[in-house]
Amino acid sequence: MSVRFSAQVFIGAVLLAGLAASASADEKGGASPSPWSFNFAVTTDYRFRGISQSDNDPALQGSVEYADPSGFFANVWASTIDFSPFGDPDASVEVDLTAGYRHAFSEATEGTIKLVYYWYPDSDIDDVDYVEIIAGLTHDLGEVSLSGEIAYSPEYSGGTGDALALIGGVTVPIVPKWWEFNKGIEASAHLGHQSFDAGADYTFWDLGVSAGVDNFTFDVRYHDTDIDGCTDICDGGIVLTASVGFGG
Repeated sequence: MSVRFSAQVFIGAVLLAGLAASASADEKGGASPSPWSFNFAVTTDYRFRGISQSDNDPALQGSVEYADPSGFFANVWASTIDFSPFGDPDASVEVDLTAGYRHAFSEATEGTIKLVYYWYPDSDIDDVDYVEIIAGLTHDLGEVSLSGEIAYSPEYSGGTGDALALIGGVTVPIVPKWWEFNKGIEASAHLGHQSFDAGADYTFWDLGVSAGVDNFTFDVRYHDTDIDGCTDICDGGIVLTASVGFGG
């Protein structure tokens, strides 16, 4: 019997835990930041490195993270998925289990190293689960923030051998506050290249604008890849995402 897992149940549990944690912090007067943070999102399409993981349909996502003051952190993130284009109509959820360490080299520069296990509990594809080691660096120049990331997998999903992804990003604040968006508006873009030991390398990119109000963030983003001969899950498209976060 295959293991069945409900993303809705997981995300609901995350929200309930987050509300409980927030209520506990309020009762304590919010004297110090909580090491726990929670996030819930609704997106019109779950894209991972340019490719739709939800068959171009909406997805529900939720996460919970514990960040120790020492820099060590761990989180669990889940999303509904639809792997029908990959020949797996039964897969309905992805769960990412992450453990890592963050270090601030200065007020402007932070580095991260983490291990991510991508788990697809109800997938029928052999060797679909995989692990990545990801190292990242961000640097705030004031008017612009730069980021870089390298992700390596010794055995990528589907038994395709080792894989390497290189991703660069840039974020530019537009206005610190506008209308109801008291957290401001910013533009950001990413450019990445995914390579595989088995071949079929490709380039992906995105460009979008995010606006924040209190605990809510709204993002409008265009995603695309240079993959030829793929179905519409690789084609360019606009993705709308609304998320709410609390704690931390």
